[in-house]
Amino acid sequence: MSSPNLHPMLNVAIKAARAAGAIINRAALDVESVRISQKQINDFVTEVDHASERVIIETLLTAYPGHGIIAEESGSEHGAKDSEYVWIIDPLDGTTNFIHGFPVYCVSIALAVRGKVEQAVIYDPSRNDLFTSTKGRGAFLNERRIRVSKRTQLKESLLSTGFPFRPG
Repeated sequence: MSSPNLHPMLNVAIKAARAAGAIINRAALDVESVRISQKQINDFVTEVDHASERVIIETLLTAYPGHGIIAEESGSEHGAKDSEYVWIIDPLDGTTNFIHGFPVYCVSIALAVRGKVEQAVIYDPSRNDLFTSTKGRGAFLNERRIRVSKRTQLKESLLSTGFPFRPG
């Protein structure tokens, strides 16, 4: 999805997220053959994380070479170090789920401008669901506006997490 109604930087993030999602979807067909490393207890990284991260970085820096990037898997910054525009990426958010064949993972990309997040994309490649948000314009799921619930009590709400268990 590239839309004339979206901010140009958000369109580039969508392109990057979909490219990473294609890598993830191909790997999910044979997840048993994916090489896995362990960063710490219940914190994994795969070759799919790295390949997805590379395509995101390449897509973003091709479009915006003057921007900075903070990338989770390589653990480093890329692009311009002093830019007011910094992309924050998690190329395979939910690696633990992915390596267990549980299709609850996504590609997460955000753009911070002068330290404040202005644009965000979350792409679920297994469901082809695309969440987007632009500061001041709301959030969308597959181009349909979404909103938070009107519930005021936690006991009336649904809470879901995907955090891996870490003792201590």
